[in-house]
Amino acid sequence: MTVTRPANRIPRNLWLVGLISLFTDWSSQMIFPLLPLFLTQSLGAGAAVVGLVEGAAESVAALLKLWSGGLSDRMARRKPFVVAGYAASSLAKALFVLANGWATVLLARVVERIGKGVRSAPRDALVADTVPASERGGAYGWQRAMDGAGSMLGALTALLLIGFFSYKTVFALALIPAVVALFLTTRLQEPAEASARSASRALSLPRLDRGTAAAVWAAAAFAFSRLSFAFLLLAGLDRGAGAQGVLAAYALYQAVYTLSSPRAGKASDRWGRRPVLLTGYGLQLLMLLVLAEGSLLSVVIAGMIYGVSEAAVDGTQRAWIVDHAAGEGRGGALGWYHAAIAATALPGAWLLGLIWQDHGAPTACALSAALTLIAALALWRVPSPRQNPG
Repeated sequence: MTVTRPANRIPRNLWLVGLISLFTDWSSQMIFPLLPLFLTQSLGAGAAVVGLVEGAAESVAALLKLWSGGLSDRMARRKPFVVAGYAASSLAKALFVLANGWATVLLARVVERIGKGVRSAPRDALVADTVPASERGGAYGWQRAMDGAGSMLGALTALLLIGFFSYKTVFALALIPAVVALFLTTRLQEPAEASARSASRALSLPRLDRGTAAAVWAAAAFAFSRLSFAFLLLAGLDRGAGAQGVLAAYALYQAVYTLSSPRAGKASDRWGRRPVLLTGYGLQLLMLLVLAEGSLLSVVIAGMIYGVSEAAVDGTQRAWIVDHAAGEGRGGALGWYHAAIAATALPGAWLLGLIWQDHGAPTACALSAALTLIAALALWRVPSPRQNPG
């Protein structure tokens, strides 16, 4: 499945999930690309604080991501978690308007990510419930493309508004698309496959077989190695770009990601997940090499490569986890996946932030590259799923 298929061939739930992702990220990316600038320019924080905020925002929700996925399997319900998660994220965004110190920004980011922790695994399981296995990569590619389109719209909206309004006014206006996304969640329907699933699992946390666990931890190793895009924004500032220039580069990155995601998903359906994932890892190494060069142009080029790399990895990893998981354990497996990535985000982002702050961008890029090679080795050793694309 790709975005080029006729509209009547895309299931209703998948359309809705895509639109929810679009409006949510429209809202989020009116805020998040501005946070490094808001933290450093308005609140006087350093690069280490930026890394702390980015990492803690993901890591604090790790257990919620695990819990919500497994519980959605046991209850045979996805929609309540999706609605509650998007509601929490939408309401939390109001906290950014009230922020007068970096601790409040951290709190707002944590609360927003709690919402994501509740919704992520059940939403991704709902996507898998909606389409056949042969179209799974394309379905995740579609959802990630709509997510990227929303991010691009958010960055462009912020770019247009920041020249006329304060950071906090832009943050307040971001609540409008968030409310639209929340309304759309109420229109989702439980897939027949999910409602027919047994809800009698005894354990509070789902178990993973060896192959699924290996796939989860390989994904976590890659997440630990990644240099957050927030640092590319900081590199742009360091190399002479203003707030509007940084937002324009971010919108370009999101455009590349949006165009690449469905193609990467389709490629993973046709050629297998592992080759596409390894391609994404290799592109991250290329991005780090370009970023370390030191010019403003290198930041722009690195951002475009980052977009293709993330498109190759993001949806494909989710499809690969579902390929490994038994049908009744999709939510739990995706919960472990999201939780493992979240748990590695804080130490990885904070470590790379400290290295960036104390030793410079080239050293941080070199460390990230070494960790990426370790993650690629871990990915290579993951056994292929028995019946699905590997």
